[in-house]
Formats: sequence, structure tokens, C-alpha cells
Amino acid sequence: MNQIDAAWQATVGSIAAARRRHGDSGGDAVGVTVLTGFLGSGKTTVLRQLLAEPAGLHIAAVVNDIGPVNIDAAVIEGLQVASRAPGRVELTNGCACCALVDDLAETLEGLAVSQTSDAIVVEASGVADPATLALAVEGTAGCMLDGVVAVVDAQQLASQLNDPRIGPAVRRQIDVAHLVVLSKVDQVEGEEVAVLTERLGQLAPGRMVVPAVHGRIDPRLLLGAALRGATFPADVGEHPFEVATAVVAPTRPWQVADVARWFESSPASLLRAKGWFASPDGCCHEVQAVGRSWRIVPAAGVHYSAIVLIGSSQEAVDSAAVSLQQLG
Repeated sequence: MNQIDAAWQATVGSIAAARRRHGDSGGDAVGVTVLTGFLGSGKTTVLRQLLAEPAGLHIAAVVNDIGPVNIDAAVIEGLQVASRAPGRVELTNGCACCALVDDLAETLEGLAVSQTSDAIVVEASGVADPATLALAVEGTAGCMLDGVVAVVDAQQLASQLNDPRIGPAVRRQIDVAHLVVLSKVDQVEGEEVAVLTERLGQLAPGRMVVPAVHGRIDPRLLLGAALRGATFPADVGEHPFEVATAVVAPTRPWQVADVARWFESSPASLLRAKGWFASPDGCCHEVQAVGRSWRIVPAAGVHYSAIVLIGSSQEAVDSAAVSLQQLG
């Protein structure tokens, strides 16, 4: 039996044990995984792959975002959908995506009471304190904390750790995690992956570091993360890094070349951008930006345009929004 098979047997055992335990609400306790990571780390890509290939489990994803337009939830809804209801999308493989509206505990309790999910994954916003979310899970009737998984960007990790503004937030997310996913390893050199893995081992001793390409990670590793990593007491802390957001809604189609030029010289204070826009030929495009890295790719099945900008100050974000809005 290899390591993955052994881990999966332990995970299945934890799910079975959870079903035999009764929470305060009289239902069976369901395991909840908190998926954390800084802005643009690749959390949504990991979650999307998990929902697309759930290894036979019925997984409910609770999606939250810090922008007024929940772009991440819309991306996940692009999977094969069986049915839709306000705040909830059922997928054809038995998984579901739910929007976090107000209270996390209330959302989790509703999922636990329904007894339709084998596991729940909560995708935190990029600046949320995972320890606070973990405590909320542990205090929710019918739920048990399955683990905290931190996703870190192989391209951005070194610069983020050296940035006095966002370094503490990134370290906090890594420190609380039971399992660390090093995403986008295909976009850096092999030697750098080894260096980053060693650095993460120093920041998170005892935690497994798993490389991922295009968000692909075996569900048998992702779920039940607490079974395979060191566990530390989760104390509630303030947000170590505050961010500001703005939404740009194009009033007409944009030329792809114009959007590319804008992001090529975007303000240094812009931390993250994500969303969609239409071009004059009637095609829709997805734009993703993390720091100075950005990409524009064709997007199918999207019928509206909106781009969320995330930065370190409201003044800077508003200024960037005005500049981008001038494209049309």
C-alpha cells in the first residue's frame, strides 16, 4: 500500500467515524476543510479540480470572496450543472457549490442538516484568517474540522514573503495550515521548486508540501488534511492585511490589445484582478492578474462583463478602476 492509498483509507475511515457521531442538531458530523491562500494563489483552480474529479465523494463547496461580484463562484458554476437554486448549484457528479451569504456557521449547519454531502470545503477569501474560520467550523453543530489547506503561488511566494505589507498574512496562512499546496510549479524552474519547498518546510515544520499543476491534487490528499500534518492551536487574530476592492463594468466591448496594454503597465498597488470582458468580435475573454503577472484567455459560457480589482488602498484601487473604465 502506497502513501496515497494509506492516506485515503484513513480519510474514508474518518468520514465513516464522523457519520457515527452525532452533533448537537441530531445529524451526523461532516468533515469540513478550510481552503486558504493569498489573493491569486490558485485556490479556486484547486477547488474547481476537486469538484470536477471528487474521487466518488459528494463534496459541497462554500465559496466566499472579498469583491462585490463573486467571480470565483461564477467560475466554479461553469462545471457541469444539474440544477440551480438561489445561492446553490448542484453538479451532475453529486457535488454542489454554495454561496456564503452572511454567517458561515449558518451555512455549514444547513449543509450538515441536509446530510447530502460526504465532505465540505470552504474557500476562504484571499485575506481571511484561516484560524478564525477553523474555530467557526469547530463550533458549528453537525460539523468537524477536517483540516486547513493553504495554497501558495510558486511564482509569487518569494516576493510576497519579502513584502512587509502582505508577508505577515501569507505566513499566517501557511502557519495555520495542516497541508500546503505549492501551485503553478510548472511556471518556475525545477531548482526553484526545491528551494520553495525547503522554505515552506521551514515556515511550516511537520506539514506536507504538495506541488500542483493547474490545480490538480489527489482528493485523497486534500481531504482529511489534519490526519497528515502537524496540528497547532488556532487562536483568533485580526486581519493582518486589509485590502480594498472596486468593480469595473465595461460599457462596450474592449479590444484585447488595449486590455493587455493596460495590465502591462498597471499600478504597482494593484494586487489582484479577475473577471471577464467582451471584445468587438462578440467573443468573451477572462482576465486574471496577480501582481505583475497577468493573462487573457478566451472564456466560453459567460454572458456578462465585470472585473474586480483588489489592492492595498481604496484610493489606489479607485484610481485604477477609473483608468480601466476609460477603455469603454
